Amino acid sequence: MARGGAPSGPDRTAMPWGAVLRDVLWRVRSRGFGGGRPLLLILVVILGGAWLFMRAEGVSYFRAVYWAVTTASTVGYGDVVPTTLPARLVAMGMMVLAVPLLGLGLASIASGLVEGRLRSVLGMTGRSFPPGYTLVLDWPPSAQAAVADILRRRRQAVVVADVDHLGQDNPGLHFVHGDPTDEQILASIRPETARVALLCHQRDGDLLAAAIALHRLAPALPLMAAPARASTAQALRELGIAVSFPSGEFLGYVLARGSETPHAGAFLWQLVADDTHQLRERAPGPAEVGRRVDAVRAERAVRDELVLGVCGNAGDLRFDLSSDRVLAADDRLLVLSSMR
Repeated sequence: MARGGAPSGPDRTAMPWGAVLRDVLWRVRSRGFGGGRPLLLILVVILGGAWLFMRAEGVSYFRAVYWAVTTASTVGYGDVVPTTLPARLVAMGMMVLAVPLLGLGLASIASGLVEGRLRSVLGMTGRSFPPGYTLVLDWPPSAQAAVADILRRRRQAVVVADVDHLGQDNPGLHFVHGDPTDEQILASIRPETARVALLCHQRDGDLLAAAIALHRLAPALPLMAAPARASTAQALRELGIAVSFPSGEFLGYVLARGSETPHAGAFLWQLVADDTHQLRERAPGPAEVGRRVDAVRAERAVRDELVLGVCGNAGDLRFDLSSDRVLAADDRLLVLSSMR
């Protein structure tokens, strides 16, 4: 879990109590305290020593267990004492074995708690996360904005970044401290269980290295990237490992078109930042396959769904405002719909 107090992190957004409870239960199942093996061994020694003491001293088993616990804990009240030679031999064995084992078990638990706290402070907690999380690599302002939106939508996010902390404490946010291009670190978080990966590296070389590593580790994982140069975006597309667009050119186009159409930039921002609407890719329904786009657009408009474009099987997006385009089964509709 990330921690810290930097104001530059995402907004603090509370999750529903049900989601918080599920997250806590998952953490209890997936994490444990140290000292399990020493404590199991001390339990065997106490119960076995109590049985031997019962046979040697002729007392009840409960009384023998009571004696074994007081002996192992070095309390020794003296109300139950060995009086026979076999019982005294058992007592000697208990003092030699049980006392150091109990100390070892308690020390292991304490070290496990301290280690867990240190890993939490350093952002190194956990390498097992709830399936379906969004993987975010690096922590520039673009990643912070993306994580803020992910948390608002009640999704889990795992951030891998070489920073001290994220400046955010949210049940849905998990932080892994390390190099976001290191394949060993990426492999340790099991990226194949993620829903999508957002590559937010500030250098195109790091972005390309991380994309290749993730593609090798999880070939089916969708990758989203916004490299600075168009050549890097083209290289990613040719490799087939990322849906990407050059951020520099994108901003340039927005500024240029905004000079002709002042509200063009506001329109694009509204598409992605409006919390009252959602932009989704939808497969055409069985009754829509084989029909023209304009007819499908008109029918969906009645249901408060605006069809903005059509994605073909090659991943190309077309607005298709003409009436002669016919929908295929493998097409995807880019739809803007109300969240209310």
